Amino acid sequence: MKSKLLYLFIYIGTVLGFSACSDDGPLGPDGGTYESVAIMYWMGDNSLSAWAEDDINELVQGKDNIPANSKIIIYADEANAFPVIYQLDAENGLQVWKQYTQEEDCTDSLTLLNNLKTIVKNFPAKSYGLTFGAHGSGWVWRQRRALGPDNSHSGNYLNVPTLRGVLEHLPHFSYVFFDVCFMQCIEVAYELRDVTDWVIGSPAEIPNPGAPYHIIEEAMCKGDALGIVEGYGNYYPVTYKGVYYNGALISAAKCSELDNLATTTANYIKNVFDNRQTISYNETWSIQKYSSEFSSYTFCYDMNSAMYNILSTEEYNLWVEGFNIAVPMRKANSGEWKANHCNNPTIYDPDHFGGISMYIPQDGSNGNIKNAELQHYQWYKDAGWDQTGW
Repeated sequence: MKSKLLYLFIYIGTVLGFSACSDDGPLGPDGGTYESVAIMYWMGDNSLSAWAEDDINELVQGKDNIPANSKIIIYADEANAFPVIYQLDAENGLQVWKQYTQEEDCTDSLTLLNNLKTIVKNFPAKSYGLTFGAHGSGWVWRQRRALGPDNSHSGNYLNVPTLRGVLEHLPHFSYVFFDVCFMQCIEVAYELRDVTDWVIGSPAEIPNPGAPYHIIEEAMCKGDALGIVEGYGNYYPVTYKGVYYNGALISAAKCSELDNLATTTANYIKNVFDNRQTISYNETWSIQKYSSEFSSYTFCYDMNSAMYNILSTEEYNLWVEGFNIAVPMRKANSGEWKANHCNNPTIYDPDHFGGISMYIPQDGSNGNIKNAELQHYQWYKDAGWDQTGW
């Protein structure tokens, strides 16, 4: 059910004479161009529907933080409702811009492309930022599923290589921000490095409330990736609707530095993992990991912690210089960040918290599935995995 607050703002906008618009032509200020437009794309046709409403309400709550000549455009596909596109700014508040009259698959690549093209066409801006709300599983899960699902369309997901293909047909983004579990992994960030300046997200599960949009929406509009990370990380710990959430893990990857990081990393990957070598059972317990899917093994090891444990001290000291440039902002605001559910991690290697995960191939049936899926990613070749036999 829609929250009362959200309906209240929509009702006020309607009473004041606003009518939903179609995509007939650009709506820039006085026929011109916005300074910035922050796009929020909520794939909420699933169990996250209520949280999508909370996020929209937070954006409304902090609307006065939206800079002049900027807008936030929100696409929301929620459970038991047709999709809606809202526009939000400091002067006019929240307004329905487009009300869909039938269901659509928000995870479908062509649907995503058409919706984003519609927004870009009708809200021309000097810069765009893009935020996703959804369930997520990082770079791989059940045949490269990543973002979704859309339960009105058989639980469909959108995978990351397909997402890259969509974003390549749109203006370059100042950031792509995943307010989504497990999406901050090097495989995802590297895949998207040419379509955005920054990739922002969490290597682990995010707390249910997610980002504090009433705090970070100014940074979202300004394309301030580090401000998004700072505001997100500093918000926690917090009690939200009677539940205490004691931490969040969040980082920003600088895309212009990821090619250098891949080149540097490849030198070590090729040497350490040659002839299908992998990490030992004992080593897996020393490396920070963000999911215990395989008990000792996982598909998301902390990249910094992994390289610290894999390399010699001299090698690591050389490697980490480039890593710190490529991932300059990361927040682990609690030295012990524990789970409420679903294998949230305890941070037991805070000194080497990197804020971004990586996959290390392994044998076994589950590992073999993911080893094959890794080959769909540009990171596989550019980071040297293709020369190791994996």
